[in-house]
Amino acid sequence: MEKVIFKDSVPPIDFSRDLARIEFFDFKGMEDPVVSDFVADIEGSNDSIELHLVRTKSYKEALILTLPLSAHQDLFSQFLREEQKTFGGSKIFYLNKDSTKILVLSVKNEMMNKVNMVLTRINKVNEKIHRYNSLVRKDNLELYEVMHKNRANISKKDEIIHFIQQNLKT
Repeated sequence: MEKVIFKDSVPPIDFSRDLARIEFFDFKGMEDPVVSDFVADIEGSNDSIELHLVRTKSYKEALILTLPLSAHQDLFSQFLREEQKTFGGSKIFYLNKDSTKILVLSVKNEMMNKVNMVLTRINKVNEKIHRYNSLVRKDNLELYEVMHKNRANISKKDEIIHFIQQNLKT
């Protein structure tokens, strides 16, 4: 009998609330070693006005938020990249190379407004993750039902996975 593979659900994106993992500092330009891991994303497929603001150091404040590591980092990265741009092509936030940190740049005293925009986008990503998880749940249920209908050898593990899938609120 071939081994049946049930899909895992994906946890929502969240930021670390540990004060040691949040960095808030004066933005000194892309030459600053603190932002060096974000330079490729800042320069890559960004709107010319936004690039000008970054290069001329019009932004005065910077914030780095840390995302927890996940087995689904590629999916997180894909969803985040889809939501980081405005309609005009400016990026609201920047991702480091491995998509484990987000850089937010703002003019003086406007960081909370910019963070609000970022959180709105992260909430949209989490809605996508919720929809993705609903599809995973449906696919897993259909897979189990087909196995059960065909009287395939359903192992105790398969029954346990099915039970978890039906009863765990995610």
